Amino acid sequence: MSKEKENMREMFEEMFFTPLNSFFGPQVSEEVRSHLSQARIEILKAMKTFIESEIDKLEKTVHDK
Repeated sequence: MSKEKENMREMFEEMFFTPLNSFFGPQVSEEVRSHLSQARIEILKAMKTFIESEIDKLEKTVHDK
């Protein structure tokens, strides 16, 4: 992964997931941690799908011109 992409990933994780970790804190059970971890994966998958859709729309617009 390029350094730029890694920096973007770190920035996103800090903005989005750090508040969740702070909110739930270390006192949560392993079951809750597991659930949050899976939810994190699903959120990232949804964002990836959205971004890919936006890229497809933009590419189509550029190619249609």
